[in-house]
Formats: sequence, structure tokens, C-alpha cells
Amino acid sequence: MDIFKRSVIFLIAIGQIHIHGLNLPSYNRKFIHIDVYYETRCPDSQRFLLNQIIQANEIFSSNIDFLLVPFGKANYTWDDDSKKWNFHCQHGPQECYGNTIHNCLIDQKPKFEDHFPFLACTMENLMESFETAALYCAKKHSIDYEGLKKCANDVKGNRLLHEAGEKTNKLDPKLNYIPWINVNGVHTNEIQQLAERNLTYFICSQLKDSHVYCSRNDSNSYLNFQKSIFLNFCIFALYFILSFS
Repeated sequence: MDIFKRSVIFLIAIGQIHIHGLNLPSYNRKFIHIDVYYETRCPDSQRFLLNQIIQANEIFSSNIDFLLVPFGKANYTWDDDSKKWNFHCQHGPQECYGNTIHNCLIDQKPKFEDHFPFLACTMENLMESFETAALYCAKKHSIDYEGLKKCANDVKGNRLLHEAGEKTNKLDPKLNYIPWINVNGVHTNEIQQLAERNLTYFICSQLKDSHVYCSRNDSNSYLNFQKSIFLNFCIFALYFILSFS
């Protein structure tokens, strides 16, 4: 088989995968649960929390539920002398402290609407010291900073961060990117890419017309736009191959 025929078959196959491979699992069309595994000093985590979650929550607060797990690509070892876990975080000790602060507040205020404003504030105000950001955001959102600090520097904070690590390490498939997004307990490359790129459109693609926002907007326009870009690329590539065959 010559290179022309091989190229045509390859383009057709890839095009079919792209067009049909975006069919996601059939979720509960009225409610979606989203788990987000993130790191407090990760730029991609910052963008997702501040640009995607805030907007999606404002629109779909009664149709979605978020579980935030601050840990990411960290690792840990047990220290027999201190009787505590030692953590090594991707972006250094400040991230470990930030992850611990976030875990402590999530433990103290389990409801998403009670802890997310503070978490988002610290992600938006990443100063050199995470403690400075936490103090500023605690004042802004009426959080007991001393209680939060005590948790982060005590055995409880150490335990909570370890529990977040255990939860992260039990993911299937294994986490290899941050933020890591599961929807209704499911993780696929399609879910990850679409949800991270535009969470609002992704949620609409699942809720369809059961939410007024989605019924007023073309919930499939973003997906169709992505498909059209790819198809145009295939056409251009095929034209290029034909021109030089």
C-alpha cells in the first residue's frame, strides 16, 4: 500500500474517532457530581478553580456538586521519630502548607458553598507566603484563621493531608495531570479535556434542556465547533497529500 492510501485511511480513521469518540457516558441528566483533584500552587489548578468552577457554580448550583481534594502530585513518607507524615509537594513546601490549609477548612466547613470562597480567594492571591494569603482571605470571608492555622500545624492537619493523599492514590485510572477531573465517578480523556476547557458547555452537554441556561444556549455548539476545526484540518491535510502524491 503506497503512502497516499495509508494517509487517507489514517485521516478517515482519526476523523471517525474524533467525531464519535466524544459520546460520553449517560449521566443523571438533572444532577452531576464533579470531583476535582488539585494543588494550591498549580497554575492549571488556579485557572480551573477561578475561571471554570466559579462560573459553573453560579449557573448550575442546584444541579451540580463539587468535591475538592487538595493534594495533587505530592508524595509522603512516615517519620517514626515525629510520628507524623512527611510530605513532598510538586511546587514545594508552600504548596504542602496550602494543601493542608485547604484540607483543614474543607473539614471544618464541609459544604461547598461554605469553603469554596476562601479556597478561591487564596488561589487568586498567591503571595510569596501562603500563610499571608490565608490570613488575608480569612479576614475577607470571616474565617477563624487561628483555628485554621492550629489545624494546619497540628496532628489533625497532617492526618487530613495524608487522607487526601490516600484518596488521590486510589484513583482509577491513576492521576497523571493536575487538575484531575472525575464526573459522577468516571474519568476519561474526553471528560478531562472538555470539562477543563469549558466546564459550562460540558455540563450543558450532560443536562441538555433540563436546565434553562442550556435550553437558551446551544449546548452542543462548543462540541460542534471543535469537530468542525478537526474536520477542516483533515480536509486541508488530505488536500496537501493529494497535491504532492
